[in-house]
Amino acid sequence: MTASAPIPAAESVPHMPNPTDTTPTTPRNQLPSQVQTAAAPPTLRSQVAENPLLSFFGLMIIALLAAAIAAPNIRINDTNARIDRLDTRITARFDKVDAEFEDIDARLDGLDLKLTALIAKLDATDDVDAAIEGRLREPA
Repeated sequence: MTASAPIPAAESVPHMPNPTDTTPTTPRNQLPSQVQTAAAPPTLRSQVAENPLLSFFGLMIIALLAAAIAAPNIRINDTNARIDRLDTRITARFDKVDAEFEDIDARLDGLDLKLTALIAKLDATDDVDAAIEGRLREPA
């Protein structure tokens, strides 16, 4: 076989050519704020528009969590209200019983005064003393 002469164009091309850069370059007349808005995360409105079912379920989960957090507080408030009503009723009954005891105490004080007056009246009577002494002296 005969050797052929090398081809000059084939020797100048490298074995692995560099790939071209595929990233788009921004035009020079474009403002930097426009570049920043393009890189900004999507807004809530656009996310809801993309997937409304997922947004609805997310909202339901948040509502259920809020209800679960608030439920014990509501139950505690209801229990406290019931205890307050019960305490009011018990206090009213105790006040009624106290008033009845004070009425009974006032009646007993009145009876005590009447008995003291009767005893003083009997002590002042000499006839009663003489009658008692006369009966005691009689032979039985």
